[in-house]
Amino acid sequence: MTGIKVTYEDHMGTDLSVVNAAKVSFGKRSEWEYTGIGQEGLSKKDQGLIQFLARGCTSGDWENLVDEVACKGYCVYQCDVYNKELRDLLNHIRKMPSHWSPFAHTAISLHLKMPVFVARQIMKHTTGIEYNEVSRRYVDDEPELYVPDVWRKKADNVKQGSADEAVEDVFNNKLAYALIGENTIQHEISRFNSTVIELYSDMLEHGVAPEQARMILPQSMYTEVIATGNLYAWANLYIQRSDSHAQKETQEVAKQIDDIIQPLFPVSWEALTK
Repeated sequence: MTGIKVTYEDHMGTDLSVVNAAKVSFGKRSEWEYTGIGQEGLSKKDQGLIQFLARGCTSGDWENLVDEVACKGYCVYQCDVYNKELRDLLNHIRKMPSHWSPFAHTAISLHLKMPVFVARQIMKHTTGIEYNEVSRRYVDDEPELYVPDVWRKKADNVKQGSADEAVEDVFNNKLAYALIGENTIQHEISRFNSTVIELYSDMLEHGVAPEQARMILPQSMYTEVIATGNLYAWANLYIQRSDSHAQKETQEVAKQIDDIIQPLFPVSWEALTK
């Protein structure tokens, strides 16, 4: 996934902010507790509060509920597959906070560099996240284009997505092979990208407005975005885009988001996403 990059910009709040946003309802607040040499953290009670906010019930009650419902489903259908699917569904519901507003009293700003086709998936998450994207109406420097290391085969069992198996790197272009002895997909993509960039540059040199010249650029072009959202919104994005059914390139963005946010809000992030 060379070139796809998420970097930290800024953030507001901590796990303690989430706790105090919840406790204000009762006119109370917490402070950090001393947990070791030069270290401070949440009390066990406050960690439990965050878990409760994320699940809407205690950890013990939730585990008992999952076991009870899954067991009943198994007894009725006597089917291991159904049992697993039911557990997966319940655990998905578990990740959707019942008391989400305390998690919204936070903010994380990230810079995302990704191909346009990935950005359009990421930027579908509009609730709780604001985006500002580089505009090719104003920017007319040479675009950078994304080329994957491997071209994946279409998945047989789903309408969208891809398989783990790579396609054979041979492109049926007899003319290209006859001229230069190359007929790989990577070569054809490289040739196409060079042509597009050259045409884009020529259009600008001939006075075509950037807002029109940009229309020939492919979805593989990198774009850059500043995205700012609250903890709950980022968790929702991460859960959906790190799912095994999500596109591999989008999963890479989600993984990098996880790597950045987890150390900032370790208790809240685990409660919301694990």
